[in-house]
Amino acid sequence: MKKHLITALVVSVALVGCGGGSSDQDEVADIVIKAAEDAGAEPDSDCIREQADKLSDDDAGAMVDAGLEGDPDISAEANEILAEMLTC
Repeated sequence: MKKHLITALVVSVALVGCGGGSSDQDEVADIVIKAAEDAGAEPDSDCIREQADKLSDDDAGAMVDAGLEGDPDISAEANEILAEMLTC
């Protein structure tokens, strides 16, 4: 199950580019929550949002800018935050 969530998270980060007027961190959280739900998990959305709020503007923006086919250039800290989201 965790392996599927990791895959869903990686895909979700690539999908973050589909968004409206909220912050980049909010966009990341929304997509991660949806990806987890689509993978059959029951994510703690508050926990995911707390983790997403820890992302720097640059990292969250890179994830959003990468879009569907992108491979965002993000910091090691952002990778750790994304991994922490998997525990939510």
